[in-house]
Amino acid sequence: MAVGAGVAVLGSGIIAVAHRNILPTEKVDEVTDGDSFFIANRQPIRLRALDAPEPGNCYSLEAKAELKKLILGKQVLLKEPQVDHFGRILAIVYLGDQMINELLIKNGFVLYTSYVGVEQKHLEAASRYARAHRLGIFSEKCYQVTPPDPKCNIKGNFDDNNNRKTYFLPECSYYDVTIVEKFRGEQWFCSEKEAKTAGFTKAHYCP
Repeated sequence: MAVGAGVAVLGSGIIAVAHRNILPTEKVDEVTDGDSFFIANRQPIRLRALDAPEPGNCYSLEAKAELKKLILGKQVLLKEPQVDHFGRILAIVYLGDQMINELLIKNGFVLYTSYVGVEQKHLEAASRYARAHRLGIFSEKCYQVTPPDPKCNIKGNFDDNNNRKTYFLPECSYYDVTIVEKFRGEQWFCSEKEAKTAGFTKAHYCP
């Protein structure tokens, strides 16, 4: 049964990817960041339905440390495998009866993205829990409406709809509800010049 480009599940339950045979249960050899790791044969694995902060962004170190603590050197079960264009297996990952994807999302180490599958309701509930309890990436450390330094109150924001980096001055419409998600690389600026130098343009909601 084909599960994605370059991936097939053989009758024995072995996953075949790019000429490598991957058993459903594999030992974790290396954790590279908060959502990715290598198994013993150096096949890269990425956890489905989530994004960890990129290196250097708020909570990236904590996310990587947590994933290492949970799975490094242990046998994990890979379910619902797919493959991406980088050749990584995307999977729902279990350690015993614990779903690692759910644990990371629920405790605020990673951002739930989207997912359609057996565990959808559990993952969506985990995301709601992290947001409601302001855990990890949703804590004041990484998820800010008010500037930590009142003198640096310009909000640098990513506009996903237009794939642009924009900044908001305090007099701009929607400034009060614009969130600086530092775990995504958004940031505060002390001047418009600083924002422009970083590649941000003024939001069209501004006068």
